[in-house]
Amino acid sequence: MRGGYRKGAGRKQGFAAKNAEEARKLLSERVLHEIKPISNALISKAKTGDVRAIHELFDRAWGRSPQAIEIINDSDSILEPSPKIKELADKLNALI
Repeated sequence: MRGGYRKGAGRKQGFAAKNAEEARKLLSERVLHEIKPISNALISKAKTGDVRAIHELFDRAWGRSPQAIEIINDSDSILEPSPKIKELADKLNALI
């Protein structure tokens, strides 16, 4: 068995992407025709307390909530930027 590059080996260029694009198109058309029963089923599940269904409905209706990032500074001092950040800031300021 040989490893590395071999001419003609591997998946043909663009083959999987073309199939995936076609599958997405077919699925979106099918969902468009069945949207009412699908949404009714999802709402029914949410009403019974299905947390995943509730989550999905809220995400689709109002968008996903932003991720909260908490930065904790153990000392009382202000965080200093790294030397690389300072260098980039100086270059940007020189352009202005």
